[in-house]
Amino acid sequence: MKTILLLLAVIAVAQAGVTLTLSSDDIEAFLKAHNDVRNALDIPSLEWDTKLADFAGDWTSRCVFEHSDGPYGENLYASSPLTNNVTYLAYNSVESWVEELANVDSDWNCIGDSCGHYSQVVWRDSLHLGCAITQCENNPEIFPNLVSCNYDPPGNYAGEKPY
Repeated sequence: MKTILLLLAVIAVAQAGVTLTLSSDDIEAFLKAHNDVRNALDIPSLEWDTKLADFAGDWTSRCVFEHSDGPYGENLYASSPLTNNVTYLAYNSVESWVEELANVDSDWNCIGDSCGHYSQVVWRDSLHLGCAITQCENNPEIFPNLVSCNYDPPGNYAGEKPY
């Protein structure tokens, strides 16, 4: 039994990732990427929340590309190749979510592909943001850069317009 538990612990460590420590410039990149979109729509800017960032980092450190179903709004993004360029990842993740606007009709119905990431980015009532990047290079089931951004209060409710 001890051998099996040890083996499971080794597997868990092998698949766990390294969550990057974000500098103030990194945090500003995430905020700017979000707030540029929100400001263009005259939506209040988001403020950084370390509690949300810690939640995102705890979740992504598992290196599993799935939503946490936690108490916050959440967007996920994964990319390759492995990079330490946080500014690049901040802008690319938000850009990929914002591109979903093309999947929204004039009545705010989602057509075609997903649009929920975009609506969370621009959800008027969300005021706080916390993001994390985990490098998952030992897990072949996921791209090595895993980004999670969490929003509070959460948004993106079906049938409701974000702004």
